[in-house]
Amino acid sequence: MIDQRLFKLTEKKNLIKLVLVRLFSLALSIIMWWQIAGKLANYLAGEPVNLLPLILTLIAVIILKALSNKWSERLTYRASADLRLKLRHQVMTKAFRLGKSQEQLPQATLAQLSVDGIEQLEIYYARFLPQLFYCVLASLLIFATLVQFAVFPAIILLICMPLIPVVIMSVMKIAKKILDKYWTRYTDLGAKFHENLSGLATLKAYHQDEARQKNAKDSAEQFRKITMRLLSMQLNSITVMDIISYSGAALGIGLALISYQNGQISIMGVLMFVLLGAEFFIPMRQLGSLFHVAMNGISACKKLFDYLALPEQIYGEKDMNHVSEIQFKHVDFGYTDYALALKDVSLEFKKGHFTAIVGQSGSGKSTLVQLMLHRFQDYQGQIVWDQLELQELSHKSLTNLSTLVDNKGYIYPMSIRDNLLLGNKTASETELWRVLSEVQLIDFVKGRPYQLDEILNENGSDLSGGQRQRLLLARALLKKSDVYIFDEITSGVDLASEEIILDCLKQLAQKKIIIFISHRLYNVLSADQIYVFENGRIVEAGTPEELQAQTGYFNNYFAEEVEVFSGGQ
Repeated sequence: MIDQRLFKLTEKKNLIKLVLVRLFSLALSIIMWWQIAGKLANYLAGEPVNLLPLILTLIAVIILKALSNKWSERLTYRASADLRLKLRHQVMTKAFRLGKSQEQLPQATLAQLSVDGIEQLEIYYARFLPQLFYCVLASLLIFATLVQFAVFPAIILLICMPLIPVVIMSVMKIAKKILDKYWTRYTDLGAKFHENLSGLATLKAYHQDEARQKNAKDSAEQFRKITMRLLSMQLNSITVMDIISYSGAALGIGLALISYQNGQISIMGVLMFVLLGAEFFIPMRQLGSLFHVAMNGISACKKLFDYLALPEQIYGEKDMNHVSEIQFKHVDFGYTDYALALKDVSLEFKKGHFTAIVGQSGSGKSTLVQLMLHRFQDYQGQIVWDQLELQELSHKSLTNLSTLVDNKGYIYPMSIRDNLLLGNKTASETELWRVLSEVQLIDFVKGRPYQLDEILNENGSDLSGGQRQRLLLARALLKKSDVYIFDEITSGVDLASEEIILDCLKQLAQKKIIIFISHRLYNVLSADQIYVFENGRIVEAGTPEELQAQTGYFNNYFAEEVEVFSGGQ
């Protein structure tokens, strides 16, 4: 019921204060009922009653209870806010550290976990757990008060009190399997909704929206049913707890009345049992009402900490300022134990060389890049940056030395200047115009009303495909890395933009390590070295002229483009 990892993550100080404040409020209630019972006992005994001390006591208790309730809410807020901030910081930090590794969760699942999951956990931590500790101490405090008047009835009340947590624990065991399914269904439903919303235009175009709608409706109905099962279980458990609470209170009061009849307890003691009998079970009853929150919180806690415990990439501690050569030496890598994505790959990338990698989809090109950037680490063989093994290289050096540019780069809904400065926040305006000139966007930017301060739409939706890719390239150039990897950067752009991008890369290749991944032959014919991949292996390697002179995989794969290219000569 209690995960120790929560207390390691946050301070227990606010929770302790919260429990103490609630106990203080309960003590005030006991004092109030004691005064009332005493005055009533005096009245029933025919003794004179002075109401002024009672009125003053009631006023003081009301004021102090109001202040303690306000303080209790403030402490609850502090505890929950502290947990939310720390957990969200840890989840986002973890997400950035995992990046695009194999262990990373889907975007929709990660969003739900970091929003709804943390909200559920926050309620569990800031409300359920303090109530749990308060229940135990409150019951002992009331018992200590009542036992002064009659031992046996007080002991009976104390014995009945643990029946409620026994019911809670029993229901929790039954509900655990349901909750596992609940969160799985919940995250799956969210992921499906995100997918359907993202691909709505595609579904409409292929008339598949109705089928997807039915599928989403079925998933929502399954989630509704499992939610109703969970709520039904909660309501049934509350009914059982009510029966125990009221029966226990009635039993305690009844025994107190019998003791009074036998002359074993005073009238004030009977009144105290009547006034505090129900109060004895109220804290535990409130705990039972938080059952659903607790179960959701426990489930969310497990999933959150399972995510935070996922293995991360292990980096070295050695720093490197510059790199002039990267070598793969007999590298094997597989996403699974029974299939290799890369098999005995040996190649090299040199500074001042334009190196192209070609091959059909799934041939291992992108996997090679991910390995080189140390996003996967369970490989066999060696990956050497100059004379330094990749696993010895620090994360900071690797990040500074390399830049990956693909067609999935994001354009933020802010100014052109701010989007460019993401590549180098200290870049001067002269440098910004220089890189815009290199990618031939200078006329486009100067033609905008606010030039560099022109605000772009989200993800560059107001730019053409070619303009968008060239802006991404300009941002990458500002980073001034030693290694640039371009993964299908010319995919989906017009021919004019494609030529501009390729010319820019050729110039850049004179002083940097350039790795270019493409499916198009005419994009790689100006490369200094080409590696052809098939099924995770390098099947051919050489200069464009050497490969064109062969009749192997290279020419077969690009047969149509070779014909078009040759016809255009």
